[in-house]
Amino acid sequence: MLKKILILISILTPFIIFYFSNLILKKKSKYPVIKLSLISIFLLLCVLLYFRFSDDTKPGEKYDPPKLKNGQIIKPYKKN
Repeated sequence: MLKKILILISILTPFIIFYFSNLILKKKSKYPVIKLSLISIFLLLCVLLYFRFSDDTKPGEKYDPPKLKNGQIIKPYKKN
C-alpha cells in the first residue's frame, strides 16, 4: 500500500504545488502541462528505481506470507 501511495504522490505533487502556488499568488497563468508532466515522470522514475534497488529478495526466492495458526501469527520465512 505504501508503494502505491508513493507512486501517486510522485505523479501528483508537481501539479498540486503549481496549483497552490498560483492560488496563493493569485496569479493567472497558463498551465505548463508538458513541464509538469516531465517533472512528474522524473519523480516517478526516482520512486520506481528506489523500489527496485531497495528490494532485498534474490531471484528465484519464493515468498511465504504470514499465517494465522491457533490464534498466533507465524512469521514468514524465505524459501530458496
